[in-house]
Amino acid sequence: MQCPRCQSTAISKNGFRGSKQNHRCRDCGRQFIETPQTHRGYSDDVRELCLKMYLNGMGFRAIERVTEIHHTTIISWVKLSEAALEEPKS
Repeated sequence: MQCPRCQSTAISKNGFRGSKQNHRCRDCGRQFIETPQTHRGYSDDVRELCLKMYLNGMGFRAIERVTEIHHTTIISWVKLSEAALEEPKS
């Protein structure tokens, strides 16, 4: 096993993160898990669907019941999309 930062093989075990073994590089001090989770978050299609539901008048909790995505996540997506649509004031 190699350190993802410096490619060193001087690795020691350093407890657990969740249920996975955490490792620490002796050379650079970086902590890492051997096989990190590669898929995180929701796809763009799911986000787009939730935003369309919101724009069509569905409430956040109604969207949560249909899609099984927490309403605070949907609220943050709406806020991000509003910020992206705002034009800079001149």
